[in-house]
Amino acid sequence: MLCLQNKTNDTRHAVFLDHRKLIKEACEIQLKSELFKFQVKQAHPQLANEDAKSRKRKRKAGNEDLTSSSLEELKVVNGYLELLPKPFKQAETPSIERHWEEAYSLPQLHGANESGRVQRFQGTYESGRVYLIPNQSRFYNHNVDNLPALLHQLLPAYDLIVLDPPWRNKYIRRVKRAKQELGYSMLSNDQLSQIPISRLTHQRSLVAIWCTNSTLHQVALEKQLLPSWHLRLLHKLRWYKLSTDHELIAPLQADPTQKQPYEMLYLACRSDASEDYGKDILKTELLLSVPSIVHSHKPPLLAWLREYLQLEEDQAEPNCMELFARFLHPHFTSIGLEVLKLMDERLYDAAREN
Repeated sequence: MLCLQNKTNDTRHAVFLDHRKLIKEACEIQLKSELFKFQVKQAHPQLANEDAKSRKRKRKAGNEDLTSSSLEELKVVNGYLELLPKPFKQAETPSIERHWEEAYSLPQLHGANESGRVQRFQGTYESGRVYLIPNQSRFYNHNVDNLPALLHQLLPAYDLIVLDPPWRNKYIRRVKRAKQELGYSMLSNDQLSQIPISRLTHQRSLVAIWCTNSTLHQVALEKQLLPSWHLRLLHKLRWYKLSTDHELIAPLQADPTQKQPYEMLYLACRSDASEDYGKDILKTELLLSVPSIVHSHKPPLLAWLREYLQLEEDQAEPNCMELFARFLHPHFTSIGLEVLKLMDERLYDAAREN
């Protein structure tokens, strides 16, 4: 994780999250580098100059269509990108097999690892799949709709809760039409509002919610979901996705309905938290990272948010929860229908044997 500061007299900053490195440091396992390949395709040498001119004209035309606020945002983003260290040139590698698109067939189950090391978990006999379980992680392969029935097995409250809800969107509808097992069940705003978040928080809890760029979803989150969860909005910021060359994966679009090179992250606290709770979080203007090629595989947030968590005086590590999880993290209780999906050992470099 890198903290990038544009101006020496400004306390605001951006945070660069190295997804793959953060996983290795926290979990002691390393995702394959092929999962983070977002390189710009090279044109034929004879066409390179003309192609560069064409891209420049398109960027210029696109920028002219942006609002003044978007142009200012783009200026801020580019300023931070200039501060990033130049990435190492990576050798060409063959594309990785898309194991995450295979049918996920684990039954309803739960487990935990407190052994002090990474463990291997054998899935169903039919699939022959093996999953890696990081130390100090707990999981429930359950539908989040069943969360009320799990409350008696969970802690009374968590210091950090992360949600990546299955918002209704066109992409998932297309995916499900093409291949049913690739899509997850989308939830309506009314269904999301029934999640008992208020029963899992205390006055010092921090809640992070990933949201699409849909204005409808964002309005629903702010006006309907946060109040129903007894939460107060602290901050909202953009997570900008970068290529391996540390450039935006696509240009900013003037039309908000078009695909953007970012997604939104909302940070909230309990409605009855102190008025000055989380004020330092506002100093983070935006997040940057090279995303995983796996759809909706978000970068880990604990390394960044840890300093803002208010733990008990004698508490060494935070108690965290992730809902709609497809990945396991140390110090997290993870719940979701595909909670082990991205722990498939075929997605990792050779793990330490235990």
